[in-house]
Amino acid sequence: MPESDIRFLSVVIPCYNEETNIPRFQKELLDTFSQFNFQKEFIFIDDGSTDRTAELLAGIVKTNPQARLIRHESNRGLGAALQTGIAQAQGDALLTIDADLTFHPGQFPLLLQAYQPGIDCVMGSPIKGQLEGVSPVRKLLSLGVNKIYGILLGIPLTSMSSIFRLYRTAPLKELPLTSRAFDINAEIVFRLLERKRPIDEVAAVLTQRKGGSSKIRISREIRNHLRMFIKIIAWRLSS
Repeated sequence: MPESDIRFLSVVIPCYNEETNIPRFQKELLDTFSQFNFQKEFIFIDDGSTDRTAELLAGIVKTNPQARLIRHESNRGLGAALQTGIAQAQGDALLTIDADLTFHPGQFPLLLQAYQPGIDCVMGSPIKGQLEGVSPVRKLLSLGVNKIYGILLGIPLTSMSSIFRLYRTAPLKELPLTSRAFDINAEIVFRLLERKRPIDEVAAVLTQRKGGSSKIRISREIRNHLRMFIKIIAWRLSS
């Protein structure tokens, strides 16, 4: 098992209408981390779900003292949910992961291996690893968007949109994040690089969703990324 300097890990899981996946959480999420000796907390953000997500999460929290549930009364978006989780995190390290477990928690040691002193963010990249069950259109879009980000930022990153990441919490909490949508992950990388914080990237597998439906709307995300491109260009021109 990889060694690290983590003392306390916060795992942040944004959830929106994920009642079909939550029954997997105990075995595939919480139990997976029982092998690690550092202290852990699981922060579930219910982002205004309209199904039984909040009810099922409350059941997990009731039987797991390491777990917490924070609820948004209405759906605010992935970016807002992640910002809530980041603000509430108490650990010195912070893992963000999808509620659909398409990045399986069993891949956490891949991030941990690269989480060395001096690294503030390790990203799990399905472009370097494997994309399972992803449509050709979405795969092409992901490749194109990441290529543009790499050109604008001057660094060949391939996982700007991926949520599966391990962060050093202190520098993450300092970032002035504003995104409320899926482009929050690109904004975090941009803000870290803006502050010259070191980032690493490892190969990871993005599996096919087993239950529920994806919340990504391609046209909306293209608009969000275009806005992020403009912010990065403005930063590069002023630096």
